[in-house]
Amino acid sequence: MPSELAFAELRVEMRLAWFRPASSDATAALVAALRAAHDLDVFTRANAHHFVSIQFRIPYDLCVFELDNTDAHAFVWPYLLHYGGVLLLASGTLHDSRASALIAAGRREDYATEFRFNERHAPRFPRTGRLVPAGRWPMLRVPLTTARMTVVPNGGLADALRFQYAEARIVYAPLPPPLVDVARARRADVDATVTFGILADDRVDLARRALARAQALGATAALVADRSAARLLSESDVVLALAWPPGGPPERLAHAALAAGTPVVTLETILASAWPALDPQTWRPRGVASDRPIAVTVDLRDEEHALMMAMRRLAADASLRSALGDAARAWSRAHESLPVACETWERLLHEATRLATPPHTADWPAHLTADGTERARAILAEFGVTVDLF
Repeated sequence: MPSELAFAELRVEMRLAWFRPASSDATAALVAALRAAHDLDVFTRANAHHFVSIQFRIPYDLCVFELDNTDAHAFVWPYLLHYGGVLLLASGTLHDSRASALIAAGRREDYATEFRFNERHAPRFPRTGRLVPAGRWPMLRVPLTTARMTVVPNGGLADALRFQYAEARIVYAPLPPPLVDVARARRADVDATVTFGILADDRVDLARRALARAQALGATAALVADRSAARLLSESDVVLALAWPPGGPPERLAHAALAAGTPVVTLETILASAWPALDPQTWRPRGVASDRPIAVTVDLRDEEHALMMAMRRLAADASLRSALGDAARAWSRAHESLPVACETWERLLHEATRLATPPHTADWPAHLTADGTERARAILAEFGVTVDLF
């Protein structure tokens, strides 16, 4: 864990603009810590229009743009495309958010052009009314090649993106999990009902089917589905994160559970690839990691059966739940705590201030950098005016 002195040595004040949805809690702790060391302005949908005039008068040293596959993040795109900086990428796909924003604005042709640039083929518009099946298309080439640096808060996803987008600068940096005070006491009574918690917009049906099978085999367990991560952490003995594609609120809930010392069951995907985990089919550690297991990961090829086995064992084995929780808390402190995140982000932000904005490729879609002056420039050109007044 980094020392306070090491962190203090990095505190050379910068002037930062940070774009994020007002409702986002994923980066709240990090932004607050960096704000204490730097002149940092947060821009949300409500006040983002002020950024242009502020940037013109007193330019920021660096802009940071959070992007996730949600409508709440859609307002960030124009600022990233025109000003560049550091991209904080919270998801392995941005398609649905970007597509919804463009289609809603009547920009179907721009969507098709942008899709072709990203995915190297034209989009298919099904007759069902949906644009394209959800989660299938990353739509990442534009933001990754626009940013000076892309920061991904998951090591496995960062590795995969570096392989796919060699032209982009992609690095890993942790985000500190939300600080949640979990007062639930661990129970050793094997007859007590063990509660499994899952977000209401996660794959609750899968969890219910697996739980029913575990109960049929004697498991004393119950399932709680709720929209509040804080409630789930305070009321659950085990947290489930089963979303597919992975990422979003279920992934953030899993990280918060690790920090709180609550056992986690999640899918065996790239997002959990850095975790030392147990295989519920064998109850042996996956891979070659030497750290104590901090979670149980379920194979997608047999997910319902494997999830049933995980729930059955965890419901009956209080010592295993305790061991996983202790190891999870220790691992989170070592790898994802606020001091660890701050030191990593400080180094990356200082590095990003010295990087140039990447040049656009020859096939760069024109609409991405259009600034509204195209007609005026065309008229001036007819009179032979070559001075760029804009």
